[in-house]
Amino acid sequence: MRIRSTRNRTAAAVLCAAGFALLATGCNDNLAQDGGDDTPTKTPKPSATASKALDSDAGKTLALGETTPITYKRSDKTGVLNIAAKSVVKGSQSDLDKVALNAEERKLQPYYVTVSFKNIGKDAIEYPFLNTPTHLRDSRGEEGKSLLTLGGDVAKCPGEDPDDFKAGDTATLCKVFLLPSGETPSVVSYTGDFDKEPVFWKAKED
Repeated sequence: MRIRSTRNRTAAAVLCAAGFALLATGCNDNLAQDGGDDTPTKTPKPSATASKALDSDAGKTLALGETTPITYKRSDKTGVLNIAAKSVVKGSQSDLDKVALNAEERKLQPYYVTVSFKNIGKDAIEYPFLNTPTHLRDSRGEEGKSLLTLGGDVAKCPGEDPDDFKAGDTATLCKVFLLPSGETPSVVSYTGDFDKEPVFWKAKED
């Protein structure tokens, strides 16, 4: 009887030990799944744009390609946009064969400024003229002469303003500027709301 009793106690101890091992393993698995100490939880960092307040970059000069949220207001057209000046590209007069230019304009150096837009507001903007507030300044601080072109006029500078810019819509538009010979671009500017200062991007000629 004593032998049986000892065997029974030994078997019970083995079962208990196995049970504790299973429980410990289960706890460790749960910790790993729940992001415990052994598996740190990684929190995604907010994007640079998401952390910016609306119009917080008004009057500032950003790096080319940097996005910023602005108020867009033109007469009865209002909205909220994410915008970024993407590139400043030097062109040639031969690119402008389809554009009506006078003799003086034919002596100037064309540059193509590309800007991206996204409607991050809740409402659509009808006929927004997104590209109108885009400007390019030369090394003297003087604004270049902008040209009104249609989408197919300059193959190297495509893009037309959308008629209806809905919430969530995006657009990438190019605008032609003429600078005096020998002058180089300094900054791109965009005035979304005349009650606020423009946003600037340091021009880096491509």
